[in-house]
Amino acid sequence: MGTNDQTDLSLKYEATAAATPERRQALLAAIVDSTDDAIVSKDLNGVILTWNDAAAQMFGYSAQEIIGRNVRCLIPEELQHEEETILSKIRSGKRISHYETLRVRKNGEKFDVSITISPLIDSEGRIIGASKIAREITERKRIEKQLMDSEKLAATGRMAATVAHEINNPLDAVLNLIYLARTSGSLTEARSHLSTAETELERVAHIARQTLGYYRDDGTPTPVVLQDVIQHVLTVYQGKLTSADIATDCRFDDHPALLASRGEMMQIFSNIVANAIDAMPQGGVLRVQTRRSFSPDGIEIQLADSGSGIRKDNLPKVFEPFFTTKGNMGTGIGLWVVKQLVEKRGGHVGVTSNTNSRSGTTVSIFFPFSGSATAEHIAVN
Repeated sequence: MGTNDQTDLSLKYEATAAATPERRQALLAAIVDSTDDAIVSKDLNGVILTWNDAAAQMFGYSAQEIIGRNVRCLIPEELQHEEETILSKIRSGKRISHYETLRVRKNGEKFDVSITISPLIDSEGRIIGASKIAREITERKRIEKQLMDSEKLAATGRMAATVAHEINNPLDAVLNLIYLARTSGSLTEARSHLSTAETELERVAHIARQTLGYYRDDGTPTPVVLQDVIQHVLTVYQGKLTSADIATDCRFDDHPALLASRGEMMQIFSNIVANAIDAMPQGGVLRVQTRRSFSPDGIEIQLADSGSGIRKDNLPKVFEPFFTTKGNMGTGIGLWVVKQLVEKRGGHVGVTSNTNSRSGTTVSIFFPFSGSATAEHIAVN
């Protein structure tokens, strides 16, 4: 910026500062009307008081149509409970930042928004209403879904290759045992071979059931015991773990079932276990631990490998889409998907790592028992 531009800016600032209250109010109104974000104000009963041009474009209502109506007309029927939660927080003076939810246009179309809501305070310090800034994030959500679908396919491919490997070994054993039984001269020996073959086939069926539970999951929350999910994932990857000379050390506390999507839980732990295997090409130990947390109430899970670790400068980037330290071997969206799925369930995930003395990487996850991210979990600043 040149000296003349800075001078012009300073003069404009001084002119604004010296303007009358009416002039400053007019300038503020012009800013509100020129922004691309919907800016709305409402009273403590949810009745809309002001409505800018961007709100009219976003929702399809003109100011004349909407002012005086309750803001609930913009909220889908299944999310009506959000408004009472929001008003309750506003009445207590709390600010709600970047809460992602759904809203409804005049034509009935639902769309994704990120909203920030702040208390409106009068000259005497009383809370008299709320101002709301809404930004449409439909396109961002669409891209995120495409990324998640892409990673689901990639995860499916990885698991399919692993399952094929796991099934191939017992099937080879079954073919050999059947041959031995058929050529055996002793009925007792033949029965022994067939009994062993039956055990191997049961192992194949067990792996198939676990894997189908991942593929066929429809995302509907059901009671899920995380210990079972993690053990299933480890069973599916057992062949890779064994061939890479990786031992597992699992310590599971007793805890209640979690209401969640089993397929999404499988995807979370499958991604983390696959990363751990890649981090220990020379062998090592994968330690898994779950424990009950009471403050807040939920489950804490840690998965720690003894691999080469992640460089300190790369740690802040591990949850970014397309970031990978595996070169052409990685998609760069596995941990990003893990973060999205964990936070969708109202939880949080973190990574610590050390490149010294093979101390490796630890992924820590927390899931609350109190449902998924709803209006009760709105972030408050």
